[in-house]
Amino acid sequence: MDFEQLLKACYNDVVRYSRAMAGSAVDGDDLLQDALIRAWKGFPRLNDPDRFKFWLLKIIKNTHFSRSRLQWAKRMFGLEAAGDLPSTDVLPYEEKELVRMALKRLPEAQREALILFEVLNMSIAEVAMQQKITNSAAKSRLARGRIKLREAYQALSNMEARHGARVVQPG
Repeated sequence: MDFEQLLKACYNDVVRYSRAMAGSAVDGDDLLQDALIRAWKGFPRLNDPDRFKFWLLKIIKNTHFSRSRLQWAKRMFGLEAAGDLPSTDVLPYEEKELVRMALKRLPEAQREALILFEVLNMSIAEVAMQQKITNSAAKSRLARGRIKLREAYQALSNMEARHGARVVQPG
């Protein structure tokens, strides 16, 4: 199979993953484009086409971490802040915003595990393989991530209810 055929098979998943990792649709699309360029250049070195999706997700993750380090440096010098996570079509707008802000409060590894499992519908084994951890560590990461997400969401909901207005995430 060629690069384009393999990409078509997992395109929706990698778009959702990159957008969730980057923090917004626009930033996620930019992240994906950068990662696809890296993947395309490295494609001849991919030994197992059956692992294409996992290989591409790893490239997206590494590209995201590289960009995050750059964004951190920019924030340290007072430049632009990161965007919000992309929305789902299931919740009303206000709840989507609270979920996005709550997700931002999670440690990166837990956020990624939740995105892989809940958004991309990966199995525990696939999450573990992607994050290079054991299955039991993936289960623990998901459980802790869900608890922290629920707590963060509840805290933000309470703040919004007390103030009667939309809570603004500091940038």
